[in-house]
Amino acid sequence: MHSFRISPALVLAFLVSALLSPVLAQPTTPTLNLMQMWKASAGDSFLPLELVEALPVEGPTERIDTSGLTLRDGVLYTVSDKHDETIFRVERQDGKAVLVPEVRFKVPPGTEQRRLDLEGIDVGPDGAFYVVSETNLRILRVGRETSPARWVTPSLRPYGEKVGLFQTPGAFLEGVACQGPGRFVVCAERQPRGLLFVDTTVEPMKVEPYNAAISSLGLARNPMPDFTGLWVEGDRMYALLRSINAVCRLEREGDRFVEKDVWSFDHIVRATELRYALMLYGRGEGLCLDENFVYVILDNNHNPQLRDPEDRRPLLLVMRRPEEEARSE
Repeated sequence: MHSFRISPALVLAFLVSALLSPVLAQPTTPTLNLMQMWKASAGDSFLPLELVEALPVEGPTERIDTSGLTLRDGVLYTVSDKHDETIFRVERQDGKAVLVPEVRFKVPPGTEQRRLDLEGIDVGPDGAFYVVSETNLRILRVGRETSPARWVTPSLRPYGEKVGLFQTPGAFLEGVACQGPGRFVVCAERQPRGLLFVDTTVEPMKVEPYNAAISSLGLARNPMPDFTGLWVEGDRMYALLRSINAVCRLEREGDRFVEKDVWSFDHIVRATELRYALMLYGRGEGLCLDENFVYVILDNNHNPQLRDPEDRRPLLLVMRRPEEEARSE
């Protein structure tokens, strides 16, 4: 009689295949179930946003990974983590959001990492753009026209590391908001997420870092607590929560920040006509608001639409802004 031995590698391969086969066959189902379970435990008390329009985003190249959003004089602007040295103006044309180069700039001499990986944008009181570089963990000022770009901070890595931030490669700085001349708040994306308040008007520069790993919404691992965009209006700060497809107002309570007034667009991105083929993770990468609307730009990482495998464009969501208590300007 011939004896035989089953290879441990073969057993492992079989187990992995068995576990993954339902996921591969129905890529959206596990995440949807987890989302439903979490919403049930959280009370499902989010306010659903009303979609006004969803515009496919087209840029100068086939692939453009939008990674931030802001407003200046009523015009939307964005950046792409695949297009260093360019800030794009968003023009709405014939049911599309067309990205037009607004400012081209050069990376300042002496920059440690020449690949910037832009992950957030805002406009300061001086009218200049301020963007964050994930690879350099710094804030860059880009003038309105031909003035050279310049760094306004050194690397923020040591400040964040003091409170346990920046532990996960690819999940460092993800958004920036201007709070006044020379004052900014930036967010660390995830694992853990956090906030850093930066004041460049004093010498030496002052940085207050906060670890925001604990979520008042009960977010833990599935879905994961994260920040992928920030917006500041007066004394109010709003955050984009990518993992649950939502926007919230952040309220400070001592040394922690609590998610308040959660507005959900989960039902919008999961609608058949807008849904991407792969929905294991959220897609929101940029947030801004005006008096009437909430704007969120999605980065689909070149993943196709479920209804059309040839359509790999990101989306700009324009949603009606809910009524709130009087806001301080």
